[in-house]
Amino acid sequence: MRPNRARQDARINPRFERLEQVVDNPAQIVDLRADPASIAPERAIVFEVEGSVEDFYAQATALGLEYLGEYEEDFEPTQDFFNKKHPDKEVSGRIYLAMPDVRALQELLSLWKRYKEGRNMPKGKGPWRELFDHLVDVRPWGAQDRLPSETIEDWEDDLARNPAQPVRLEIELWFHDSPERRAAALARVRGEITTAGGEVVDHAVVSDIRYDGVLADVPAQHIRRLIDQRDVALVLDDEIMFLKPQSVAEIPASTEFEGAEVAAAPAAAPVAAQPLAALLDGFPVQNHVRLANRLLIDDPDNLEPLYPVARRAHGTEMASLIIHGDLSHGGAPITRPLYVRPVLRPTPNGERTPADRLLVDVIYQAVRRMKEGDGATPATAPSVAVINLSLADDKRPFARMMSPLGRLLDYLAYRYRVLFLVSAGNVLHRLPVPGFANLVDFEAATPEAREEALLHGLNAQKGVRTLFCPAEAMNILTIGAAHSGSGYTGTFPAGRFDPFTNEDLPNIISAMGLGYKKAVKPELLFAGGRAPVHVVATGAQLEVAPVTGGVHLFGVKAARPRAASLSYEDFTWGTSVATALATRAAHLISDVILDAGNGSNHADLEPEYLPLVLKALMVHGAKWGDKGELLENIFGPKGTGSHLPRRDDIARLLGYGVPDIQRVLDCTENRATLLGWGTILADQHLLYRIPLPPEIESNVAVRDATVTLAWFSPINARHKGYRMAVLELSAGGTEKHWIVDDRVPTQPTDKAAARGTVIHERRRGDKAKVFVEDGHMLLRVSCRAGAGDMTDAVPYAIAVSFEVAATAGIPVYQRIRDRLRTPIQPQPPA
Repeated sequence: MRPNRARQDARINPRFERLEQVVDNPAQIVDLRADPASIAPERAIVFEVEGSVEDFYAQATALGLEYLGEYEEDFEPTQDFFNKKHPDKEVSGRIYLAMPDVRALQELLSLWKRYKEGRNMPKGKGPWRELFDHLVDVRPWGAQDRLPSETIEDWEDDLARNPAQPVRLEIELWFHDSPERRAAALARVRGEITTAGGEVVDHAVVSDIRYDGVLADVPAQHIRRLIDQRDVALVLDDEIMFLKPQSVAEIPASTEFEGAEVAAAPAAAPVAAQPLAALLDGFPVQNHVRLANRLLIDDPDNLEPLYPVARRAHGTEMASLIIHGDLSHGGAPITRPLYVRPVLRPTPNGERTPADRLLVDVIYQAVRRMKEGDGATPATAPSVAVINLSLADDKRPFARMMSPLGRLLDYLAYRYRVLFLVSAGNVLHRLPVPGFANLVDFEAATPEAREEALLHGLNAQKGVRTLFCPAEAMNILTIGAAHSGSGYTGTFPAGRFDPFTNEDLPNIISAMGLGYKKAVKPELLFAGGRAPVHVVATGAQLEVAPVTGGVHLFGVKAARPRAASLSYEDFTWGTSVATALATRAAHLISDVILDAGNGSNHADLEPEYLPLVLKALMVHGAKWGDKGELLENIFGPKGTGSHLPRRDDIARLLGYGVPDIQRVLDCTENRATLLGWGTILADQHLLYRIPLPPEIESNVAVRDATVTLAWFSPINARHKGYRMAVLELSAGGTEKHWIVDDRVPTQPTDKAAARGTVIHERRRGDKAKVFVEDGHMLLRVSCRAGAGDMTDAVPYAIAVSFEVAATAGIPVYQRIRDRLRTPIQPQPPA
């Protein structure tokens, strides 16, 4: 339900009245700008809209408004905007942001006047009538926007711990295309910081992602006034978009030592000289027996002498897991050296990203140095195809808007054709468990009953257990922790409860999706420890928390530093661990793909496509497993059309699931996997012809088809679409059907899969099909521009698997190999 035109006039017109009086009088505009509550030139305007408006970006640009961005929002129901069927339900909508000059404000006022008078809009301006119909509010960007509640909470913690110490904060400025205007904005903000008694610590501009950031120290008393009164210059400055805590990735030190010395002999030196994978992390113990002669460390900041060996825990663990995997399993080391660029610093309490640098600039400079060089220094690791980022900013939980660091990773992935693997983040909050009031009942319940209650608890907390920045980025693969680890032997001590009954579910601390624009996130789960929980509160509501000690009982094994030892191994856990194991999996896939000596058909794969082939194949073997069916049964809502939100909620936990990497690499008699790759332009359609065994025609044997399409999209940070390239996957035959029509229900919906940059579809059926396309399954890959004009070709990779039941006796692999005289190449559709 929404108000009529007369009601909108009564509600909204006061917002424009003052503007109407002065917009044509330059002398009075100065007074207008002096009032922070007024809509004024060069001040960001917030349009709060119920629903959405068709291509607001184009409409704003045509009007002369500088488009600044948009994001989804839910509004409290009012007498004017509410859901008839559910009056108490929040109203979904969008926030549109734009910055006008005087002429644009004149145009806006003209359109508003036409609207309230009931006149037609000028040609091409019709969407403005829709916007005014749905307008919840229009107002200037103000203190409530610049100062989010999570910022205030963090500052309150800082002031409580160190009441006399300056507060280090991050200021994100509105990005202006003009360097002169950016310089003026910086000078203005610098002056306000200096006047407050503070100082600028760092400043960085990354124009390609429209980022202009300042790191500053501000006196505690000034922060106190800023929180309490909201009347200080920093919170009123029109050049400032956000005031936030410093973006930091921090690793606390662990005092537990539950492992052992080992007598492992040093592994053989890597076969290949050029690294495939890079680790941006802490400084590792490079002479540890598990790491010696296996690392290429790039240390331009000369951190080695400043980094005590005892503080080199995280980098050592991650490097060990990438190179060897879980040491309990005795896997062979990767065949190439691992490139390591330290981006953490030692602290008395562990490790963290630099205190005096903006994290966006730290990562930007590290990747640029690796891929194209730094000043006179040539590229330090141009062969790198996969970058491991087992780091997350727990002060920046994802909340609808893409973070600057997320935008950066999306940009770098496309620019350098590199696959980032990023940890989802570890959420250590308490978890309320519905249906239990006390420990006695919880302990007496069956494992299945506890599991179901915990899953309901996680679903209820999905709004506060979200991904940590930059895990929401679109071109990356985000890795969550699966509920598995070699430390688990089948039981836990008294008072510790295994939350889940098998390994298809995430570790209890693994941050939940969805990602930006509700894309499937995290895409994959890798082993991150089978962490137990313990009861921390009872009464009206029982609460549990993850057990963080005794990691040897549930974690995975890796090298670790210890005084006077170069052979110590211990257990670790979490999404960082899962991400390192994912990076190892990518490396193992690459080894097989590029192995000409063992008959790979793809050993000549061009290096620029390797990251996308890895992205596709890592997802290709993923599925929800048995727990997907459980969640489908216990999660709501139910009823017609309700599968969309229900499976979105399941995807928050599982993504595409736990991948079976070995299944992807091994072709069997009844299964074959094929690869394709290339580039595609906007409005282009490519047709893939996949030859199938002739025996399956009119055969009722169960057959499976799995298709995974992955790409790197350029981004447009100014456009609502953000992804410039939207790829789509469909059946390509004249009958418009798949050889296998039935989509497996236990997977993300096709709508959810289409929101990101990897589409993963699993189909199963036993219906006989009469081939109408000369014995081929046809797949169409299409591309459309999703965020403004797109002229560049977009790289992609596609993986297709076809399988029949082993009992059918059909030699799928051999038949497809025989029919595949040349590698599959896409063709323009007829």
